[in-house]
Amino acid sequence: MFRENIISELKEKIKQNPTDIENYKNLSNYYIGSNDLNNAMQVYKEILKIAPCDFQSLINLGSIYFYKKSYLEAIECYNKAISIEPNNYASYYNLGNIYAEIDNFELSLSNYEKALKINPQKAEIYNALGYLYQDIDNLDTASKYYSKAIEIEPLNNEYYINLANIEQKKGNNIDALTYYEKASEINPNDEKAILCLANTYAAVKNFNKAKELYDKAIEINPAYYSAWVCKAITYCDNNKAQDAIELLKHAIEIEPEKANAYILLANILVDEKRYEEALIIYKTASKILTKDPKISTFIANTYVMLDDYIQAAKYYKKAMKQAPKDNEIKLIYIEMANSYTNAKMKGIK
Repeated sequence: MFRENIISELKEKIKQNPTDIENYKNLSNYYIGSNDLNNAMQVYKEILKIAPCDFQSLINLGSIYFYKKSYLEAIECYNKAISIEPNNYASYYNLGNIYAEIDNFELSLSNYEKALKINPQKAEIYNALGYLYQDIDNLDTASKYYSKAIEIEPLNNEYYINLANIEQKKGNNIDALTYYEKASEINPNDEKAILCLANTYAAVKNFNKAKELYDKAIEINPAYYSAWVCKAITYCDNNKAQDAIELLKHAIEIEPEKANAYILLANILVDEKRYEEALIIYKTASKILTKDPKISTFIANTYVMLDDYIQAAKYYKKAMKQAPKDNEIKLIYIEMANSYTNAKMKGIK
């Protein structure tokens, strides 16, 4: 009721003075604060009818388009904003984000560099450049940009996490631990930093410390799906398969539409020779990832374990149809067919 009253009051002010864009901006800000992007978008469009050169409304409208993956419309907004304020870094930075999202490295880099030239002390630009180079596996350059972001904003824990991710990818787990620890010191309740720290301790085989941190991340956010999954993987790696199974079942309860917990659970069940249970789980995952050849192959492999070559052939053929250029699946299918033929020749069905 409170929300409706505020909206009604703002709309009444607009009605009384339809050319005063401040009332529109107050309404759009309220919609943004309520995460009502569709109505916010309509209000920004109304503002731009009255004031076509309102820079901030163009930026905000472009950001909504970007969020909705309407990239062409977002680009149009940002380019118009550039024509109005060519020396404002925000338009170039946002264009860089769009081109990074659609994997156009050159245009993304060009726009980030323009943003940086205008505002060389903006840490978020260096961080974005770090992501850009990380995506093409240029880890040294990514590390340089993340370090520069930290130099400018030494209390931003996200930048430490990003730098730690680079060190972990390089295999420098000790350095990664240092940066993850720093991130969690800055924000002790950052579940992402704590989870990354737990995963790194798991990588250096410190199971007890990893377990402690997984539990801490889950205590902060009991519905943290990734924490339950990562904890399950660590338990499985430490020969605690039944514990891992229970953790993955809980992860599935939290996010029943995400497939990776189903796949991991089924893989463990196969290792435990619980093939019939594994098939049920794999088939549930295949309903989520309907075109994934890996799941079809997993199902086929499980049927082979049960000596059900007819069903195995069915799913290998499905996998080949899903990935016609994957020669490995074809080789597995041929090997299975040969095994079946040899078994038949020996009189074993």
